[in-house]
Amino acid sequence: MTREQQVRKALELLAPPTAEREEWRHQICLALDRVENVTLLARSSRAGHSKKKGGLLRYDAALRRLLIAFDSLDPALKPWFNLASGFTTRTTIEKEIHKAKSIMAQPSAPPRRDGSRSRAAVGAAYDLLTSRGHTGTVTRGKRWEKLAQILANDLTVDLFDHLRKFKQRSRRQ
Repeated sequence: MTREQQVRKALELLAPPTAEREEWRHQICLALDRVENVTLLARSSRAGHSKKKGGLLRYDAALRRLLIAFDSLDPALKPWFNLASGFTTRTTIEKEIHKAKSIMAQPSAPPRRDGSRSRAAVGAAYDLLTSRGHTGTVTRGKRWEKLAQILANDLTVDLFDHLRKFKQRSRRQ
């Protein structure tokens, strides 16, 4: 489903008055951006714990080869290159190597399904509903789950557990 289709379905579900429709279109777009940003953040934080490490081995090796190549240059040539100037120093490259090494040293997490998009969609849907004056009821097939499915861009996903956990967390606060 395209973003415009998601917005249209969410507007149908929320049914704002005609005068407020553009404002709600904007709110829905912000909710979709929120879901996307939270999902990307969760993915980037998981990348360091994955088994593949996102190409870090090649990055680390390339940085090490760069330092070796620079060190093997004739001393008369070194001032002509940026590693010898203030733009990029050896310590910057060495810091990058250290960062890559520390990420690679993190243990790999066990494989599991990612629910970050679903969790973000449930939270964004709840905020949209409550700002519209609706209540978020933890029931399959009701407005909260339907809106969260639209925001998650998956109308078939079962979000009941995410709804329940969200509601439990919000009660504790």
